[in-house]
Amino acid sequence: MVRSFVSKNKDLQLKISVITPSYNQSEYISTCLRSVGMQSYTNVEHIVVDGGSTDESLTILQEYEDKDSRLTFSSGPDGGQGDAVNKGFAQASGDIIAWINSDDYFFDDEVFQYVVDFFNENPGIDIIYGGMAYVDSGDNLFHIRIPPQYDYSVLTRISYIGNTNAFYRRKVIERHVLDTSYHFVIDHEFMLRITKDFNAYRTKRMIGCFRVHPEAKTQTLSVESKDVERLRRDQFHSITTGLTYNLLQYRDRFIYRLSLFYTDWKYMPAWKISAPYRKFIK
Repeated sequence: MVRSFVSKNKDLQLKISVITPSYNQSEYISTCLRSVGMQSYTNVEHIVVDGGSTDESLTILQEYEDKDSRLTFSSGPDGGQGDAVNKGFAQASGDIIAWINSDDYFFDDEVFQYVVDFFNENPGIDIIYGGMAYVDSGDNLFHIRIPPQYDYSVLTRISYIGNTNAFYRRKVIERHVLDTSYHFVIDHEFMLRITKDFNAYRTKRMIGCFRVHPEAKTQTLSVESKDVERLRRDQFHSITTGLTYNLLQYRDRFIYRLSLFYTDWKYMPAWKISAPYRKFIK
């Protein structure tokens, strides 16, 4: 039985390690850093792995590191996003792990407290994932997503768990790291592996903010590159595509989109006026 309430339990001080890969994201990285540093739960380390940025990112990172010893960063050539995240995983000392990109950020300053309380109260759960707000380059909210309850077969057809809206116990990354040969589906492929081996739970609580902007990887990769990765992912995970798969995928997407219309209708009016994440934005 899952206990999904906030107990404010201070007895078990689990440490959270947040991993952030970054490259030339000076326009957005400050908001990401503040969304970690301003959390009410303070037993945190924030590990930023920079790929050798040539913009103002390193200046910003140094400024924040000087103010907060919980933040550490390194910079140098790497093999891309997956390589950077894996380097962060290797450095992490926390009991709970999160991976958030430098152009994304957490939804409010109580997210970490909620996650720690949840894991304390639910020792049989290894992965928790929740709601995600979609924002544009100016941090304007335009969409809310509350993912469905965990079902592996549905996850093979819809990518409803990503890096922005998930936390997991340390033992997860002790068994699995990112496959650096992927780029577009790297987080979905990772989630397919870890949720098959560990117990995952959906919460309706908002977790993160996913930024959509012209320079984002999801917007710049070609359709052909995306299709090649999807095919390789499906083959690796023995996902049989065809007429039955396509029909089930159409059904799942239809049901999911209906639920998203409802969440937008329910939450958007109030949050567009007063979104909790606004405190992280200068």
